[in-house]
Formats: sequence, structure tokens, C-alpha cells
Amino acid sequence: MDSFKEQLVTRKPDNTVFIKRAGIFVAALFIAVLLFVFLNVMSLILIALLFWGAYILIRNFDVEYEYICTNGDLDIDKITAKSRRKRLISIEIKNATDFGTVENKAFNKEYSIIDATSGEGENKSDYYIACRDSKYGMCYILFSPDEDMLELIKACLPRTIRR
Repeated sequence: MDSFKEQLVTRKPDNTVFIKRAGIFVAALFIAVLLFVFLNVMSLILIALLFWGAYILIRNFDVEYEYICTNGDLDIDKITAKSRRKRLISIEIKNATDFGTVENKAFNKEYSIIDATSGEGENKSDYYIACRDSKYGMCYILFSPDEDMLELIKACLPRTIRR
């Protein structure tokens, strides 16, 4: 029987995101004032384009992750500004070398880390999978699955690391 589950996780913005957004807005406002002072009415189109570009930049800080588990394959996509999707990684869960909660885990410094969590810090809902990928080499995938996704992943794990 086929198994399929998908989950959408919204990344919570931290304080640096708010500072960056405010900086982009202030910079756009400053440049708009300079354009209006030096070019007067002719600058209105440039000012409109400037604020449109600032809006696009500010939206790029809205990040979501989509976990898709299909028949033992785990795909993680990054969705930026609710419009652009990029595949972060795709693995076969049966090839995982380690699995567990992120809480109090000492990660190997030689591994790459792919953070696809909700951004709420280390909490009990964050898990990791250690695996080998052709693009990243040995890596840890950090993610925040719900209970249904977690049960589906655990069912596909090798028997030696299932918990």
C-alpha cells in the first residue's frame, strides 16, 4: 500500500528579520526622498519602482518548508514568499544512519546541517535525520514533523535506529 503525507511548516521570523525589514524600508524611504529632491516630478516612476523592489525584498523573508514523505522517500522543499519553491533535499529514509530529537544532541562538525525547522529554537518537536546525500555529503536534516509525519518516518527507518 502506498503511503503519502505532506506537511507545511512556517518559519518563525526572529529579531534580525524585523531589523532587516525595517532597514530595507528606511533605505527605500531615504532614496525616495533623495530622488524626489533632485529629480522632482520625473522621479515618481522611479520611486514607485523603488518601493515595489523594497516590497519584493521584504517578502523574501517569509519562508515555509514543505515535508513530503512518499513510500519511504522524504523530500524537503523551501518556499520563499509563498511563490518560489526550491527542493532542499530528497532522501530515502531507509538509508538514514541516525535519527532522534535535536534536544541535547551534539552534532558532528564534519557533517553539513540543513535547517528546515520552524525556527522556534531547540524544542522537543524538532528532530534530525543523519544521512548521505550526493549534493551535501554526510548531513543532518533538522525538521519539525507533526505526529502523523513522525509515525510515517519511523515506520520507514532501518530497524537498528528506530526508536
